Amino acid sequence: MEWYYKCPKCGVWRGIRWNKIDEVRECHNTKQNYYPPTPALQHDAYVDTHNWPKEMENEVVRLRGNKCTVPGCTKNAQTLDHRLAWAKGGKTCVDNLFPMCNEHNQAKGDTDYNIWLSTNQ
Repeated sequence: MEWYYKCPKCGVWRGIRWNKIDEVRECHNTKQNYYPPTPALQHDAYVDTHNWPKEMENEVVRLRGNKCTVPGCTKNAQTLDHRLAWAKGGKTCVDNLFPMCNEHNQAKGDTDYNIWLSTNQ
């Protein structure tokens, strides 16, 4: 799994293997050392797969809770949903993932969340 983030020293997007996120890196532009930001530190950083690392899930739940985020639903969330579907270019990042119950997640499918919500509520 590849992790894409903005370098905290120069702001340029970089990519590394997810399993190397805790290793010191050197900024290509400033030559300063840094640790890559975690999902908790950079919500728009993303992985290149539909699946997410546990650290990303933990941050989404910390921010949004563990209940389905569909208005009026009181069920516990069993998964995370890509608001802009992965199949339609949505990124797997904290900014694009929201807790959702399986029923709503399956009903939404690959539809954009706002479009799905406006036609199903």
